[in-house]
Amino acid sequence: MNLDKEKKEELKIYLDTLVEKYKTSDFITNDPLKFPHKYKDPKDKEIMGFIASMLAQGRRTKIVESIEKIENIIENKPYEFIKNFDYEKDFHKFDNFSHFAYRNILGSEIASIFYLLKQVLDNFGSLKALFLKGLDVNKQKNVKNALIYFTETLFSYELPSEISELKQKISPLVPNPIKGSACKRLNMYLRWMVRNDDIDLGLWTEVPTSMLIIPLDAHVSKLSRKLLLTERKQDDWNTAEEITENLKEFDINDPVKYDFAIFGMGISGEKPLDFNR
Repeated sequence: MNLDKEKKEELKIYLDTLVEKYKTSDFITNDPLKFPHKYKDPKDKEIMGFIASMLAQGRRTKIVESIEKIENIIENKPYEFIKNFDYEKDFHKFDNFSHFAYRNILGSEIASIFYLLKQVLDNFGSLKALFLKGLDVNKQKNVKNALIYFTETLFSYELPSEISELKQKISPLVPNPIKGSACKRLNMYLRWMVRNDDIDLGLWTEVPTSMLIIPLDAHVSKLSRKLLLTERKQDDWNTAEEITENLKEFDINDPVKYDFAIFGMGISGEKPLDFNR
């Protein structure tokens, strides 16, 4: 980060102020995070959080509408529905579902992901157990390797032969950082699961908050460049890492709390201070 000590301290104070401004219960009201908050059972929170984060693409109003449709299909029983997912009986329930983001996400794709998630639950018991299998808190600096293990294991299971051609089409819904993706939605899901405050759920206590990576999208990257948190032009994993490492200079144990500040600015349209002056 190309800032002198005085400006760096000014940036820290500025971001800390924005965290307090945007990290309120209002943050949840129209956010996909409101869906896992509906449930009491941690198993339901974990599964509903994954579903909500996976669909967090496109306009927020459409995202919320689509997740509500999914809730109706699964009868507000996320864990039970996935655990007992029956291809013959349940796949057709998604025939009329679609969610438009950067492309049209069809119900058949969501149902295919659910089929793979059932295999995870059958083999690991929970999404957390699978993630922790790939995590070494003593040797890894962040969650990258654990996400690689998570996604590669998820897609190692075969779909039924009738829908096997969907395997490649659904892979962008759960991207792999080894391919360079910033994995915005997966990192957002991890923030929800790991951080513990009035907003995030704090269910995966085995994962240190210091290992999280900021959820990076076009708005966050644009504002991060204006705040001199990165000079990289690509919105990829390396940029997300660089921004996170710079944020660690302000809070080494919980750098991703600043997602509230940067994301909140983007949603509200607030212009950042000019630190190039």
